[in-house]
Amino acid sequence: MSKKVEKQDFENYLKEARTWETDKVREIEKSRKAAWWVAIGSGVTAIASVFAVSAMMPLKTVEPYVIRVDNSTGIVDVVEALTDGKTNYDEAMNKYFVQWYVRYREGYSKELAEDYYYNVGLMSSTTEQQKYFQFFNPKNPLSPLAVYGDYAKVKIGIKSTSFINPTVALVRYTKEIERGLDKPIITHWAATVTFRYTKAPMAEKDRGINPLGFQVVEYRNDPDALAPAATPVAAVAPVTSAPAPSVTVFPTTEARPAVPAIQQ
Repeated sequence: MSKKVEKQDFENYLKEARTWETDKVREIEKSRKAAWWVAIGSGVTAIASVFAVSAMMPLKTVEPYVIRVDNSTGIVDVVEALTDGKTNYDEAMNKYFVQWYVRYREGYSKELAEDYYYNVGLMSSTTEQQKYFQFFNPKNPLSPLAVYGDYAKVKIGIKSTSFINPTVALVRYTKEIERGLDKPIITHWAATVTFRYTKAPMAEKDRGINPLGFQVVEYRNDPDALAPAATPVAAVAPVTSAPAPSVTVFPTTEARPAVPAIQQ
């Protein structure tokens, strides 16, 4: 009887062992299936993330900026790249004409005096033409013709150009006065330029200088308060070594300022 019981117990033991192994195998298979589902879900999520980031890339741009610092004044100027936007394009064109106007009006050399005189008249309203004529007239003791004469030169260096409003620019610049072998005199200035664009007819020659009809309606020039102390040009003694040439007044018409040349 005892042998029969032992045999039956042994069979039950084997049956339970087989059942335990089967359960283990099933659990392993379930774990594998779960792992595969997790892996597939992670892969799908990763792929979706890549596509989402790729789709968002055109919406995000990186624009580098160059920050320029004036060593003498400590003034910071941001150098920006020209974009296709209308506002930036218009601002770039305004800066171009305003800066060249300041160069023409404040710069000087005997060889270029006639060209600068003509260009200032071409890019000025009637009021500013008359003001510039009175300043440039050799009868004025502060006229460039009287102050600088045949040998001195005035070089203009633009430091920065900003806009008070869309038609008023503030140009900060330096004047470097050279007289032979003497040490150059550098002064700092700030010009406030109010401008507009006109559609007045213009000669082909004039259109090559001022293609968009840029016109300054008000011009003011002051020493730069933010710069180091500067010696005004008025303190420089006039040159009397050569007779001063006469200057023809600008025309009064706004239609086409065909500015006559300086008469020798």
